[in-house]
This record gives sequence, structure tokens and C-alpha cells, in this order.
Amino acid sequence: MSLKRTARGTLILLTLGVLLLLLLLLVNPVQPRQRPALLEMSVIAREADGSAWANARQGMEQAAADLHVELRFLYPSASNNAPEQCELLRREMESGASAILLFPTDRAALAETVQNAAGRAALITLETDMAAQGARGCAGADNTALGQALGAAALNGVPPDEAVLLLDSVPGDNGIRERMEAASALLEAENRTVLYCRPAEGESLAAALQNRLAGEPVRAVVAFEPSALERAAEETALLDDPPMLYGVGSTAAIAANLEQGRITSVVAQNAFSTGYLAVEAAARLARREPAEPLGQLPHFTVRRENMYEPDYQKLLFPVTR
Repeated sequence: MSLKRTARGTLILLTLGVLLLLLLLLVNPVQPRQRPALLEMSVIAREADGSAWANARQGMEQAAADLHVELRFLYPSASNNAPEQCELLRREMESGASAILLFPTDRAALAETVQNAAGRAALITLETDMAAQGARGCAGADNTALGQALGAAALNGVPPDEAVLLLDSVPGDNGIRERMEAASALLEAENRTVLYCRPAEGESLAAALQNRLAGEPVRAVVAFEPSALERAAEETALLDDPPMLYGVGSTAAIAANLEQGRITSVVAQNAFSTGYLAVEAAARLARREPAEPLGQLPHFTVRRENMYEPDYQKLLFPVTR
């Protein structure tokens, strides 16, 4: 009899518990998490061709899918055209853009336009830090440290008093120049002869490099952005006795040339993560959500011997989910 009472009491308590839970749900039902409103974001490139930052674009597109963002990619008609970048930036502001990603060509030329845009939209830069001009953050590596790493890599292959040719491929005040200046200072301090290849007005980098390599011999060529490294790999591959080639980037073409030994080593950052973090930061700022400050991303020196190690594979061959 006592067991029956205990069982009946337990059943009553369970029933009351279920009824109480149902009552709570009726009074305060669980609300499904709503997706934020679709956010339109403009991406203003530095180059007319986006292949050199394809991995960063993959990261941007993954972040856009995760965060309910619609990306609008804008390319200048000619690479490294700061006035056209200014015009694209002004046009996006006039159309009411609330979030913008920018690959700056020249801080001085873009300063006023960036300052005006940053007062009206969440503006994040890539490659070149323009926080002093009003940008809300920069996604990328420390350019000075990256350039020093590239210079250190070249030191290993170039004996003292031998010549190293640096590709000055992006005119103006930008992160690419910061890399070149850091590498140059390190190489000169270690008694390497530093030469420069600067295309003349209307001259392509490929033509300038052909002319330069036909003159004074150099032991190594160093490129400071992916497009220049790809062009240099194409040109040096045509030579009977090509110089060693060092550079920055992690594109499919760069990975192929690294594997074939045409490129000695590269200094690379995780371009996929860079693109993802840039979109995430701009989206949070535009939506007035809490956001961690963008820190400088790490960079890594990759050679043919280690390019297929798991960590470096992620840099060269990112996989979206």
C-alpha cells in the first residue's frame, strides 16, 4: 500500500512539473533567433583583376554567407589607380553604403575621401592601414615585419656584396611600399647590393623586368605583392639561368610555381582569414554590435620543402565550408 502511495505521489509531481513547464512556455515562449537584416557591403579593389586576392575573396564570401551580408565587388579600370578609387568610394557613399572594404593604393591621394567616408560608414581597409585617416580598422599583417621576413629569406640565398632586385610595383604611400622599405633596409645592413625595378609611365611590370634583367646581373628578385610575384615568375622562367625569386602571396599560380621550384620561398598570411575578418568587423560596426579590434595577423615563410605541411596547406589551398 505504501509503495502505491509513493508511485502515485511521484506521478502527481511529474504531472505538475510538466504542467508548470507548459505554463511557462505559454507565458514566455522561446523565440527563434532571428537573422539580422541583409547588409549590403562594398569591396573596392586596388587591382583591375581580382585573381591575386582570390583566397581573400573566398574568405569574404564565406563571412557574407555566415553573417547575412551581400557583397558588391568594385574594380578600377586600371590597377593602382588612386583617383579612380576615390571616385568609386565617393559613388558608394552617395548611394548610401553602410559598410565598405577598401584596398588602398595611396594614403595621400585617398586621405580626404577616406576621412569623409569613414564618418558615414563602417570602413575597413586591407593591406594598408589608414586608421590615421579615419578608417575603423585594417585587416592584414604587420607590413614592416613581413618585409623584414622577406629580406631575411633572401639573405639566405644571396652572398654578401651580391645584388638583389626589388620590384617597386605599386607606386604611392601604401603597405606594399612599407614591406619593400623594410626588406631594403635589412638587406643593405647585411651588405647586399639593393637595386630597384620601377616601371616607367605606361610601361608594364613585365616589360620593365625584362629590360632590367637584360642589364646588370642579379642573384635574386623580390616581389612584395602577389601580382608582381606572378609576373616575375613568368618572366624569370624564360631565362636560361634565372635568379632566385622571393615574394609575398598565396595564390594558386604562386603555389604552382613554388612547387615547380621557380619561386624559392614566399612569405604568406592566411588570406582567407583576412577576408573573413574584414567582412565580420565591418558588419559588426555597421550593425552597431560589439566587435573586437582587428589585430595584426601572423605571417609565415613557406618553401617548397614545407608547403604541404598541414598548416601551410591552409594558407595556399583554403577550403570553404
